[in-house]
Amino acid sequence: MTEPAERIRRIAMELTAQSESGLAYSTNEFDIGRFHRVGALARDLMQTVAAGELPGYEREVASAAGYTTPKLDVRGGVFDPSGRVLLVREISDGHRWTLPGGWCDVLESPRQAIEREVREEAGLAVRAVHLAGVLDRHLWPHVPVYDRHIYKLLFVCAPLADRDPASGGTETGSPAFGSDGTSDRAFSSTETSARAWFDVDDLPELSVSRVLPEQIALLHRHWADPGPAHVD
Repeated sequence: MTEPAERIRRIAMELTAQSESGLAYSTNEFDIGRFHRVGALARDLMQTVAAGELPGYEREVASAAGYTTPKLDVRGGVFDPSGRVLLVREISDGHRWTLPGGWCDVLESPRQAIEREVREEAGLAVRAVHLAGVLDRHLWPHVPVYDRHIYKLLFVCAPLADRDPASGGTETGSPAFGSDGTSDRAFSSTETSARAWFDVDDLPELSVSRVLPEQIALLHRHWADPGPAHVD
Protein backbone atom coordinates (compact mmCIF):
# COMPACT_ATOMS: atom_id res chain seq x y z
CA MET A 1 0.00 0.00 0.00
CA THR A 2 1.36 3.43 -0.98
CA GLU A 3 2.36 5.66 1.94
CA PRO A 4 0.24 8.86 2.27
CA ALA A 5 3.24 11.17 1.76
CA GLU A 6 4.26 9.31 -1.40
CA ARG A 7 0.71 9.47 -2.73
CA ILE A 8 0.60 13.22 -2.09
CA ARG A 9 3.93 13.65 -3.90
CA ARG A 10 2.68 11.71 -6.93
CA ILE A 11 -0.54 13.72 -7.07
CA ALA A 12 1.43 16.99 -6.87
CA MET A 13 3.75 15.86 -9.67
CA GLU A 14 0.82 14.98 -11.92
CA LEU A 15 -0.96 18.27 -11.17
CA THR A 16 2.24 20.17 -12.04
CA ALA A 17 2.50 18.32 -15.34
CA GLN A 18 -1.18 18.95 -16.12
CA SER A 19 -0.74 22.65 -15.30
CA GLU A 20 2.33 23.14 -17.49
CA SER A 21 0.89 21.10 -20.36
CA GLY A 22 -2.36 23.09 -20.16
CA LEU A 23 -0.43 26.36 -20.24
CA ALA A 24 1.41 25.15 -23.36
CA TYR A 25 -1.85 24.93 -25.32
CA SER A 26 -4.16 27.52 -23.72
CA THR A 27 -4.92 30.90 -25.32
CA ASN A 28 -7.92 31.95 -23.24
CA GLU A 29 -6.83 34.24 -20.41
CA PHE A 30 -9.24 32.62 -17.94
CA ASP A 31 -7.95 29.11 -18.73
CA ILE A 32 -4.39 30.38 -18.37
CA GLY A 33 -5.24 31.78 -14.96
CA ARG A 34 -6.85 28.48 -13.88
CA PHE A 35 -3.80 26.43 -14.95
CA HIS A 36 -1.51 28.81 -13.05
CA ARG A 37 -3.69 28.31 -9.98
CA VAL A 38 -3.43 24.53 -10.37
CA GLY A 39 0.36 24.84 -10.61
CA ALA A 40 0.56 27.01 -7.50
CA LEU A 41 -1.63 24.58 -5.55
CA ALA A 42 0.53 21.67 -6.74
CA ARG A 43 3.61 23.46 -5.41
CA ASP A 44 1.91 24.02 -2.03
CA LEU A 45 0.82 20.38 -1.94
CA MET A 46 4.37 19.22 -2.66
CA GLN A 47 5.68 21.48 0.10
CA THR A 48 3.64 19.55 2.68
CA VAL A 49 5.77 16.43 2.08
CA ALA A 50 9.08 18.03 1.04
CA ALA A 51 12.18 17.67 3.23
CA GLY A 52 13.11 21.34 2.79
CA GLU A 53 11.76 24.64 1.48
CA LEU A 54 10.83 24.47 -2.22
CA PRO A 55 11.20 27.39 -4.64
CA GLY A 56 8.10 29.52 -4.95
CA TYR A 57 5.73 29.12 -7.86
CA GLU A 58 6.90 31.21 -10.84
CA ARG A 59 4.36 32.00 -13.53
CA GLU A 60 7.02 32.79 -16.14
CA VAL A 61 8.80 29.47 -15.61
CA ALA A 62 5.56 27.48 -15.75
CA SER A 63 4.45 29.30 -18.91
CA ALA A 64 7.72 28.48 -20.67
CA ALA A 65 7.91 24.84 -19.57
CA GLY A 66 5.83 23.49 -22.47
CA TYR A 67 4.28 20.05 -22.59
CA THR A 68 5.73 18.19 -19.60
CA THR A 69 7.69 14.98 -20.19
CA PRO A 70 10.23 13.10 -18.00
CA LYS A 71 13.77 14.43 -17.80
CA LEU A 72 16.57 12.16 -19.01
CA ASP A 73 19.60 11.25 -16.87
CA VAL A 74 22.49 9.20 -18.34
CA ARG A 75 25.05 7.20 -16.33
CA GLY A 76 28.12 5.35 -17.62
CA GLY A 77 29.62 2.12 -16.32
CA VAL A 78 33.32 1.94 -17.17
CA PHE A 79 35.15 -1.22 -16.05
CA ASP A 80 38.80 -2.25 -16.05
CA PRO A 81 39.85 -5.75 -17.20
CA SER A 82 39.44 -7.12 -13.67
CA GLY A 83 35.87 -5.85 -13.44
CA ARG A 84 36.42 -2.86 -11.18
CA VAL A 85 34.07 0.07 -11.80
CA LEU A 86 35.14 3.68 -12.34
CA LEU A 87 33.53 6.13 -9.89
CA VAL A 88 33.91 9.87 -9.38
CA ARG A 89 33.49 11.97 -6.23
CA GLU A 90 30.71 14.56 -6.45
CA ILE A 91 31.71 17.95 -5.05
CA SER A 92 28.07 19.04 -4.67
CA ASP A 93 27.09 16.00 -2.59
CA GLY A 94 29.64 15.93 0.20
CA HIS A 95 32.23 14.20 -1.99
CA ARG A 96 30.23 10.99 -2.15
CA TRP A 97 30.91 8.69 -5.08
CA THR A 98 28.85 8.06 -8.19
CA LEU A 99 28.95 6.81 -11.74
CA PRO A 100 29.85 9.68 -14.07
CA GLY A 101 26.79 11.11 -15.76
CA GLY A 102 24.13 13.80 -15.75
CA TRP A 103 21.34 15.35 -17.81
CA CYS A 104 21.10 15.02 -21.58
CA ASP A 105 21.39 18.40 -23.26
CA VAL A 106 19.14 19.64 -26.06
CA LEU A 107 20.38 18.62 -29.55
CA GLU A 108 22.54 15.90 -27.98
CA SER A 109 22.02 12.15 -28.47
CA PRO A 110 22.15 9.88 -25.40
CA ARG A 111 25.44 8.43 -26.68
CA GLN A 112 26.95 11.89 -27.05
CA ALA A 113 25.66 12.86 -23.61
CA ILE A 114 27.22 9.98 -21.69
CA GLU A 115 30.52 10.16 -23.57
CA ARG A 116 30.67 13.90 -22.80
CA GLU A 117 29.79 13.37 -19.12
CA VAL A 118 32.49 10.72 -18.61
CA ARG A 119 35.03 12.98 -20.30
CA GLU A 120 34.03 16.01 -18.19
CA GLU A 121 33.64 14.25 -14.83
CA ALA A 122 36.34 11.57 -15.08
CA GLY A 123 38.73 13.06 -17.66
CA LEU A 124 38.45 9.87 -19.70
CA ALA A 125 37.62 9.32 -23.37
CA VAL A 126 35.14 6.46 -23.77
CA ARG A 127 32.78 4.91 -26.27
CA ALA A 128 29.26 3.91 -25.21
CA VAL A 129 29.01 0.31 -26.38
CA HIS A 130 25.89 -1.16 -24.74
CA LEU A 131 22.61 0.10 -23.28
CA ALA A 132 22.17 -1.83 -20.04
CA GLY A 133 19.07 -0.24 -18.58
CA VAL A 134 16.17 2.16 -19.06
CA LEU A 135 15.06 2.93 -15.51
CA ASP A 136 12.23 4.91 -13.97
CA ARG A 137 13.96 6.72 -11.08
CA HIS A 138 10.70 6.78 -9.14
CA LEU A 139 10.66 2.96 -8.97
CA TRP A 140 14.11 2.79 -7.32
CA PRO A 141 14.91 3.78 -3.70
CA HIS A 142 16.81 6.98 -4.51
CA VAL A 143 17.09 9.59 -1.76
CA PRO A 144 15.86 12.27 -1.89
CA VAL A 145 12.82 11.83 -4.08
CA TYR A 146 12.39 14.55 -6.71
CA ASP A 147 9.37 16.60 -7.72
CA ARG A 148 10.00 15.75 -11.39
CA HIS A 149 9.67 12.45 -13.22
CA ILE A 150 13.08 11.17 -14.38
CA TYR A 151 14.22 8.32 -16.63
CA LYS A 152 17.76 6.98 -16.24
CA LEU A 153 19.73 5.42 -19.12
CA LEU A 154 22.60 3.17 -18.01
CA PHE A 155 25.39 2.59 -20.56
CA VAL A 156 28.35 0.24 -20.49
CA CYS A 157 31.27 2.32 -21.78
CA ALA A 158 34.70 1.22 -23.02
CA PRO A 159 37.82 3.37 -22.38
CA LEU A 160 39.64 4.70 -25.43
CA ALA A 161 43.07 4.51 -23.83
CA ASP A 162 44.94 5.79 -26.88
CA ARG A 163 42.93 9.03 -26.63
CA ASP A 164 43.62 9.58 -22.92
CA PRO A 165 47.41 10.04 -22.65
CA ALA A 166 47.16 12.16 -19.49
CA SER A 167 45.78 9.21 -17.57
CA GLY A 168 48.56 6.83 -18.58
CA GLY A 169 46.26 4.61 -20.64
CA THR A 170 47.49 1.30 -21.97
CA GLU A 171 46.42 -0.97 -24.80
CA THR A 172 44.41 -3.05 -22.34
CA GLY A 173 41.93 -0.21 -21.96
CA SER A 174 42.71 0.17 -18.26
CA PRO A 175 43.79 3.79 -17.63
CA ALA A 176 46.20 4.01 -14.70
CA PHE A 177 45.47 6.50 -11.96
CA GLY A 178 45.60 6.47 -8.17
CA SER A 179 43.60 3.73 -6.46
CA ASP A 180 41.92 6.33 -4.23
CA GLY A 181 41.81 9.09 -6.85
CA THR A 182 43.23 11.68 -4.47
CA SER A 183 46.80 11.56 -5.84
CA ASP A 184 45.70 11.77 -9.46
CA ARG A 185 47.16 15.17 -10.35
CA ALA A 186 46.43 14.80 -14.07
CA PHE A 187 42.70 14.93 -13.30
CA SER A 188 40.73 18.16 -13.00
CA SER A 189 36.99 18.84 -12.99
CA THR A 190 34.66 21.55 -11.71
CA GLU A 191 32.03 18.94 -10.72
CA THR A 192 34.08 16.11 -9.25
CA SER A 193 37.11 15.99 -6.96
CA ALA A 194 38.55 12.52 -7.69
CA ARG A 195 38.22 9.36 -9.78
CA ALA A 196 39.07 5.80 -8.81
CA TRP A 197 38.43 2.12 -9.55
CA PHE A 198 36.40 0.08 -7.03
CA ASP A 199 35.39 -3.55 -6.69
CA VAL A 200 31.64 -3.76 -7.25
CA ASP A 201 31.33 -5.75 -4.00
CA ASP A 202 33.26 -3.15 -1.99
CA LEU A 203 31.87 0.25 -2.95
CA PRO A 204 32.52 3.54 -1.11
CA GLU A 205 29.73 5.78 0.23
CA LEU A 206 27.56 6.53 -2.79
CA SER A 207 25.64 9.62 -3.81
CA VAL A 208 22.33 7.74 -3.67
CA SER A 209 20.44 10.57 -5.32
CA ARG A 210 22.44 9.69 -8.45
CA VAL A 211 23.23 5.98 -8.31
CA LEU A 212 22.47 2.88 -6.26
CA PRO A 213 24.58 -0.27 -5.66
CA GLU A 214 21.94 -2.34 -7.49
CA GLN A 215 22.38 -0.19 -10.59
CA ILE A 216 26.16 -0.61 -10.52
CA ALA A 217 25.62 -4.39 -10.18
CA LEU A 218 23.24 -4.29 -13.16
CA LEU A 219 25.88 -2.54 -15.26
CA HIS A 220 28.56 -4.99 -14.14
CA ARG A 221 26.41 -7.96 -15.22
CA HIS A 222 25.91 -6.40 -18.65
CA TRP A 223 29.64 -5.66 -18.95
CA ALA A 224 30.42 -9.33 -18.20
CA ASP A 225 27.59 -10.78 -20.27
CA PRO A 226 25.85 -8.30 -22.62
CA GLY A 227 22.19 -9.00 -23.17
CA PRO A 228 18.87 -7.21 -23.56
CA ALA A 229 18.61 -3.98 -21.61
CA HIS A 230 16.71 -3.92 -18.32
CA VAL A 231 13.55 -1.86 -18.83
CA ASP A 232 11.32 -0.75 -15.93
